[in-house]
This record gives sequence, structure tokens and C-alpha cells, in this order.
Amino acid sequence: MSFPDRFLDELTVKTDMIALVSNYTQPVRRGTRWFARCPFHSEKTPSFTVTPETGLFYCFGCQAGGGPIQFVMDAENLEFSDAVRFLAARLGLAVPEEEEDRGVRRERLLEINRAAARWFYGVLGGSDGGKCAEYMRSRGISPKFARRFGLGCAPDRWDGLAAELGKTYAADELFAAGLLSRGKNGSLYDAFRDRLMFPIFDLRNTVVGFSGRALGSDAQAKYKNSAESPVYLKRSVLYGAHLARKSQKGFWILCEGNIDVLMLHQAGYDNAVATCGTALTDAQARLIGRHVPEAVIAYDADAAGLKATGRGSALLENAGVKVRVLRLRGAKDPDEFIRTYGSGAFDSLIADSQNHTEYRLSLIEGQHPPDSDAEKQAFLRDATAVLADLPTEGERALYAARVARTLGISDRAILKDVEVAAGKKRKAALKTEQSQAIRPRRTPAAGTSRVEETALAILIRLPELETTLTEDDFSTPETKLLFQARRESPLPDEAMRLYARLSAEYGELAELSEQALRDCEARLKDAPAADDMMRKFERYKDTKTPKETRG
Repeated sequence: MSFPDRFLDELTVKTDMIALVSNYTQPVRRGTRWFARCPFHSEKTPSFTVTPETGLFYCFGCQAGGGPIQFVMDAENLEFSDAVRFLAARLGLAVPEEEEDRGVRRERLLEINRAAARWFYGVLGGSDGGKCAEYMRSRGISPKFARRFGLGCAPDRWDGLAAELGKTYAADELFAAGLLSRGKNGSLYDAFRDRLMFPIFDLRNTVVGFSGRALGSDAQAKYKNSAESPVYLKRSVLYGAHLARKSQKGFWILCEGNIDVLMLHQAGYDNAVATCGTALTDAQARLIGRHVPEAVIAYDADAAGLKATGRGSALLENAGVKVRVLRLRGAKDPDEFIRTYGSGAFDSLIADSQNHTEYRLSLIEGQHPPDSDAEKQAFLRDATAVLADLPTEGERALYAARVARTLGISDRAILKDVEVAAGKKRKAALKTEQSQAIRPRRTPAAGTSRVEETALAILIRLPELETTLTEDDFSTPETKLLFQARRESPLPDEAMRLYARLSAEYGELAELSEQALRDCEARLKDAPAADDMMRKFERYKDTKTPKETRG
């Protein structure tokens, strides 16, 4: 979907970027730019910049960047059209009628998904649904909750859905919705076959995709999820969130699988959600943080689950969510635990769930039972690393005392080791952030890329200058696209991020002059290189880098 360009221009021009960004972080003015800690990743040294004159933001740490629409998309986990409406409502502007895209419209894709969900549901109750129904009985899925989650069946046929929905929708539309796959010879066939189907809903109770659980033993993958589409972004959706958002429990239970979520809801835990076939993402963590202050991680009790727990805990804490970790004992996942021990026992697990630090220390104690000097040393080494990650002296002192009691030694000795380890981590993190802030990631051809980017920065800052450069003088798709589109308004999405970075990195430099452009032209045209100019530019740029981002 798209909107009139003049409306998007008006939206961008009228948005006060500082006021907008201030809802998520606290920018401080330095020169003509504003700096803040990035709202999209955890950092101690501000590397997030806002330039009000251009309406652009850029983070030298995580490389997020763009204009106000992109900022709202990232900050609020919204799609483009919803971000436009968000900003329009904020400014009190009426949203004009949307123009039709060349491809399949969003509304059309959602309509197709609804039709597919109805068809899968109908198949489940018919003669082709026996295999799915038997599987549901074996897993203890009740008809009531099968209906609540909209479960369906994809029959073991190559053209079941294609033949039925093909009466109403074109094959290309079904393919765009991710419901058909294309063979090597170009033919289209059902993407989901012989699977129990789980519709994936967004927070507005709209079907945006599907997840299918294989029933046959010869399936290549146990679970298959819809391909990403204009209406389905895996990194931004949590399975079951449309129901969990109505829960009154005050926290969400984060699981790995769809059936875990369904069975927890069936057992009375209407606050269970799961990622859709991917590890937890920043966007999903922020989604949780917008709805509840706390999350209980209940991943599978295997090596992959333990690893995912550590990563997920960090993302949730960065999103401001209090984290507790549930330790499954005697079962591989929540579904098996509840079927074996009942919901009362699961209540006890939730009550006994630990915060992330307690959980990590208990794992270390399990790995290194302190019953020998060697194991005590290993326990102390790993525990020291955990305590060094804690943000305050009070927390480090609290857990150091617990470790000391376990080992039977003085907590003073532990705290001394912890402070040394924490100091090393702070220095390493600061060095990394400063390096990222001063030297953002480059293409492999670093020298050429620098000249190209300098030329583009000059043309952006001084659009009135004429240039002999053409698209062929640029070596990367990003620089080619930005050169072509530099006078367009609005810029194409692909060019906006590079434009934001160049504006942030080069915006204040007096060296961006007509003479500098001519030097860049000479270098890019294979004339004598302007090496002295480039070295001078680098030295000048470093002196203009804010102290907070300088090494």
C-alpha cells in the first residue's frame, strides 16, 4: 500500500523529531545534532543521533536509521501504513485514501488468509480431516480450544487449497500470500500439505500467516511457517498474543511451540505466547514490554532451550521487562509437564521461577557442584562472570553473598574478583561502542566506498551543485540507488538508511565543499587521486566527533 507523496512529505516536514524521539529516549543537544542512548539496543555511550533539520535519525551502534515513519515502525513495531496513521493521528492530519500498489494489496492478502483459514477449518471437520483429528486427540487438544485457536487441516493433496481458493483468487495472489509454492518447472502447488494448521493472528485478531505441524514421518520439517509477506513479519509476531493481551494475570509465559501455547491456555494459562519458528527478536521483546511488565520464560529443557533462555532474557531486560525463568523438571516442555503432573504442579513451577541471575547461578551450581576444590574454582570463575554483568553494586553484593555462602568463603574476596571482571567488561564494551560510533560498518571496498559516500554527502548537503558523476561511478547498490534518488521526495526505503547515516556522519563538516566534490569526482573518474584531501578530511572529521563517541 502507498500514500500520496505530497502527504508523506507533509507528514515528514511537520513531525518534530526531537519531540517524537523524546517519548522513547532522552536526546541532548550538541551542536546542530542531538545525541541519545539508542532506544533499539542496549548501550551506555550515546551513539544514537537526531538531526531535526533533515528529520533523520541514525544509530552508529546498531545501524538503525531513517525518517520519522521508519522511527515509528521500529519503536512501535508497526508496519508502514500503520506507522503513517500513527504519525497522522499525532499531528491531527487526515489520512488520504490509499493508492493501490502494483502488487497484491494488503487487504487482498488478509482476505485470502481469512478464506484459507476457513477452508482449513472446514477440512478438519470433513472426511479429509481424520488424520488431524486423531493427532489432536492424541495430544489432548479439546474441540473447544481447537475452535478458539482456529485450528484446521491441510489435506495430503498437492492442489487441495489451490483448486478451492483458485475459484475466487488468482494463483499469483495465492502465491503472494505464501499459500502456494512454485516448482522447478514453474508450476504452483499447495505450500501446506498433510499438516495440522495453526492460523497466526496479529493483535487485531486478523490472520496474517500460518504454521503447519507435519503429520507424516517423512516430512522435511516438523513445523512449517508461512513465508514473510507484506502482512506477515515473523520477527514482529508472537503466536497467541491476540489472546494473551486480554489476560488479567499481569505477565506473559513465553514458550517455544504452538502446542505449548494452546495446551497452557487449555489448562487455564491464558497468558502464554510463543515465537513463530524463530528465536526471540528485539521487536517481539518490545511487543511484550508494551503489554506486561514481566515475562516467565518456559522454553524446552534441552541445550537449545537453555541457550535461547539466555539470549531471550537479555533482550527482554533491554526492553524493560522483568524476567523470570521456569525450570522444567521431569518433562521436556510445558505441554508434557502439564499432561504428566497437572496444572497445580505447573503453578508451583511458576511460583518457584527464578530471576535471570538466580537461574544462571543455579545452572552453574548444577554444572560444578562445589564438593571439591577444582569444582569450587570452576563455580567461582563462572559465577564471577555472571555477577560482573549486574548493573549495580547492590545487586553484585547481594549475589556475591549468596555465592560466598555456597562456597564457604568471604564475600569480600568474591566482590573483589567481580569488580575486576566488571571493569574489564566495561572497558571492552566502551571500546566496541566507540569503534562502532566512529567507524560504522563499511563495504569490502572501504577506500572506494569512503570517496563515494563523501561525494554523496556533498550532493545531499549542497544539492545545487552540478556533478559529472553518473550512476556507473558508484560501486555498491546502496550508493547507486541513493545517487539516482537523491532529489526524490520521499526517498525510496532502500536509500533512506544510507541517507540517514551520511547526514549524521558528515552533516556538520565544513570540508563538504564544491572543491571536495571535484576531488571526489577526480578520484572516482580515475584521474590523479586526491589523497591529501581525503587524509585531511579524516583528521578533520575525527576532531568533530563528540567526546561521547570518541575513543
